[in-house]
Order: sequence, then structure tokens, then C-alpha cells
Amino acid sequence: MAHTPDSNGLTSSRSSAASAWAAPHIASQATVVDLIEVYFEVVYPIFPLFHRPTFFRKISRGEYGNSPDMFAVTMAACALASARAADNALFDSTWDGQTLGSTSPSVFYEAAINALPKTDTPKQSLNLMRAYALLSLTAIQQGNSRDMQAYLGKYHALVAMDGLHDEANWPRDLTIVELEERRRLYWSMYTLDIFSCIVFNSVIRSREEQSSVRYTTELDDAYFDNTGYKMEPQSPVDVTSPSSNVSPDSWVHGWNITTDLWRLLEHVTMKLHSHTKKKRSFLEIAANFEASPSARTLQAEVDRIYYGLPYHFREISERTGDQTKDRYGFQAANITATVQLLRMVLLASEQNTIEQRCQVVSEVVNAFMRIPSSYLRAISSPLLHHLGGIGSVLGGVLEEPLLDYQYQQVRTVLLSLAQLLENLDIGIHSIKSAHKLRALVVQIDEHMASRRSGASTATLYPEPHNCDLQLPQDVLSEWPWKTGFMHFPST
Repeated sequence: MAHTPDSNGLTSSRSSAASAWAAPHIASQATVVDLIEVYFEVVYPIFPLFHRPTFFRKISRGEYGNSPDMFAVTMAACALASARAADNALFDSTWDGQTLGSTSPSVFYEAAINALPKTDTPKQSLNLMRAYALLSLTAIQQGNSRDMQAYLGKYHALVAMDGLHDEANWPRDLTIVELEERRRLYWSMYTLDIFSCIVFNSVIRSREEQSSVRYTTELDDAYFDNTGYKMEPQSPVDVTSPSSNVSPDSWVHGWNITTDLWRLLEHVTMKLHSHTKKKRSFLEIAANFEASPSARTLQAEVDRIYYGLPYHFREISERTGDQTKDRYGFQAANITATVQLLRMVLLASEQNTIEQRCQVVSEVVNAFMRIPSSYLRAISSPLLHHLGGIGSVLGGVLEEPLLDYQYQQVRTVLLSLAQLLENLDIGIHSIKSAHKLRALVVQIDEHMASRRSGASTATLYPEPHNCDLQLPQDVLSEWPWKTGFMHFPST
């Protein structure tokens, strides 16, 4: 899209500044190349923001030193890849840890930020939007929700300024690669927006009903370029049988299905908000014109989507080290995680008994336990926020009066969740959370034992297994997750 100079000639001054720009030396070419490889190994299957052959060609030629936007997106990708590597996301032990760790993630992160435009109204740039996207993801990796919201907001500001929620407003001279990259970016950031709403209780900035952007073509990067689409892969990857030569579909099909699930999550999230937030009266009146589907109806739709998937998007084998094959495993793991998050939000959208909540949470934890830990570690810190939904549910349960048998149900789930966090080994945060959970179980056990002892000496006291347990607030002071968005009303 053309950018018209303003009356003060600011465009020409910006152009002059850009032409005088020189890329600072942050890391060696070898380190940058390795980290971009790491990005494509552990981030790209979930956030495929680049066409791999095209982007890698630019990186190998050092083109990231030619413009601030290209430099910013490259440094942001290195920051995220470096942070993931530091958090045990890598599968292949042949990586040179010394090279990958020679420059800290924070150095790449700051370098990317320093290369960003200094104006609040920069001209449209695919690389700039991708830089904001990657900085948002890196901020999540670092546990910095404020930065995450800041760069997510900058991305959405660019979309809003140029109406990029509608492909009709996209530049007319886009190449095939640029078109597919923009579609991938748009839906990647849509899912991140819904994720942010659920996990951090923020507003949704983009709505699927207002989006006029097509899904990306379901072809692996090797099968299209700027000369056209190669619809019949010459070397198909078979993920269902080692002896077969027929691949039923691209891994991108699984990625698009995950986007379907996030679109459903948007509506479930709005349903939950409508139940937990007080609206203005005119909104309440408007809401009555359309009945909200029940959690059972929405769960049926989730089941229809999930059980209609091909086998290789539901059953997850261990990572093989073959990135082409492992991308199917990443899709299956991401689909499973998203379906389980959907179940948690659906659970929160309606009143349920403690037993019902414990049953669903137990099933969710077991579903995560069935995902090979190598994929869970690769998805890394964002997955901990998925598990935070479980923590929110359990925290809400523990705030209520519990009968002894109800606590035993909660106790079993708490220990299973602690085991899952220990299996993940995603940096120090998962281990700390696991330790806190186990310590909390010990505390509650001691509190229960004290109550039983007191009950046995009181002749008029009810039987211990019929006693309500109301935990003191100080016992829950070390709870690893906040309760708030997925709050459950008492039944």
C-alpha cells in the first residue's frame, strides 16, 4: 500500500533515516542461522509466520542487516528460539549448546526492540507486524505479560490503521509467498489474542465474524513458491504407515483445524464473560434476542471436530527428529491442548458440582499426560498457561467447603498435575509450581488430620467423612495460579 508524504515531509525524513541505518553486531552469522533453525524446529509448527525456503535464503545471505524491519523480525525470532532452547525445548541433542547460548535471549530481545520504528504510526510492513508478534511470544516465554500486551497491541494497531482484517485492503502486488505468510500471521495472532483473553483476562481485539481473511493453503512450504503452487507433492510424507507412499493431507490441515477450535473458543469465552460480568442494561436486552448455546451443545461441536480428524492429528507418537514428520505430531499435540482448554472454559461457563469439575479436570490432566513430553517441552511456557486453566479450576474448588471424600478427589488431581509439571521440565517455573502443589497437599493433609483428631474427641460432632473442610486463606496463599477469569459459582 502506497504511503503518501505528509505536508511536513516526514516520509522523506524517515526514508533518509532508514537509508542511513546500520545494523549493529549482536551475534555471529553462525549463531543467527542456528537459532533460526531452532525456530523452525520448535516454534514454526505452531506459529508458521514465515515461508521457510524464502526466509532461510534471506537469513543465509545476511539480508537481515539491510533494513530495520528485517533486522527486528530476525532478532525477535532469535530471542524466542534462544529462550525456548534455554527452557529445554530442543529434542535433538546434537545442537551446540555453547553456540546457542553464546548470546542471551534478552540481548536479542532488546536488539529487536531498538530496531523498531520510533513513531506510533509506522507504515504497513509485514516484517514489522511479525516482529511485534514474535516479541509478544517472547514476552510470554519470559513471563512478562505487560510486554506481551504491549506488542500484541502494536500489532493490532497496524491491523486497525490499514483495515488488514479484510484481504480487500491488502497490497495489490503481493507475491504468493507474501499472501500465504500474511494469512498465517493473521490467524496466528488471532489465536494469540483469544489465548491472551482467556489466560490474562484481557479484551479480545479481533473477532472471527469480522475477519475477511482466508486460511492459508494446506501445503507444506516445499510445495509452493512465487512461481505457483505444486498441488501434487512428489515426495509425500506418510505419517500413518512407514510402508505407504500416500499422505492424506498436509500438516497445515491440522494447523487450520486448530484455528477452527480457537474460533469456537472465542464464542465460548464470550459466553463465559456474559455469565460472569455485569452488562449495561441495553446490552442485556440485546443479548436476549439470541439464545446462547449450552455447554453441552458446544462440547458436542468440539467432539464432532475432534473425532472427525484423521488419525495422525489425534494420536501422537514420540518426536523422531525428522522435522517434516514431527510437524504432524506438533499439530496433534496443539489440537489436544486446545481441545482441553476448550473443555476447561466450557466447564467454567456453567454451574457444575465439585464432583463434575474434578472429573473433567482429571480427564484433562490425563489427556496432557498422554502427549509425549518432548512436544510439551517444545510448546514450552504457553503450555503452562494452558495448565493454569486447570489451576484456576482447582483453586476455585479449594476455596469452597469440601467434604472429606471431595477433598480426596481434589487431592488425586493435584498430585497428578504436580507429576505432569515435573514431567514437563519447562524451565524453573514448572518445577516450582510442582513443588508448591506437593507442599500444598501436605499442608491440607495436616489440616485434615487435625480436624479428624478434633472430631474424634467431640461426642456431638458429625462423622469425620461428613465434615465440611473450609481451608484457611493462609493455606492457599502459595497457590501457583490466580483464580479469577474461570471462577465457578457455588451450586
